[in-house]
Amino acid sequence: MVENKKKRNNMKSSEEGMGSTRVRIGRFFYGTLAAGYVVCIILQVFFAGLGLLVDSDNWQLHRVFANYFEFGVILMFLLSFFGKIRGGLRWLPLGLFVLTSLQHLTIRDFSGSLRALHTIDALLLFWISMHLLKHSWKWLMPGQKER
Repeated sequence: MVENKKKRNNMKSSEEGMGSTRVRIGRFFYGTLAAGYVVCIILQVFFAGLGLLVDSDNWQLHRVFANYFEFGVILMFLLSFFGKIRGGLRWLPLGLFVLTSLQHLTIRDFSGSLRALHTIDALLLFWISMHLLKHSWKWLMPGQKER
């Protein structure tokens, strides 16, 4: 009887260990994607500056680059389930996806002064991505205690 109880406790603790490892890995990759998204937003602004202030041939960089990182936030949303991430940190990546989609719309489908929403949307993308990075940074640092 005592031996069965020990076996159950060992199985339970190994399952918890696997779960906590899964959570740590999910959070680490979430934080990595959050950091990467911030870098990509900064690069997008840089590419826009290149196109506007240096050479208009550089606009192509700005136009195409978003296509390479826009779906990373969907992956962040999915990782939030593996990492047991709740609240705003779970749902804000979907907000980033909506705002990124709005970026495409403001240029392609909006006209006149409504196109200027493209710049305001970019500021929102930067602010929200910085918020996500700030709150997930601890998951990227080895030895940090979880709350």
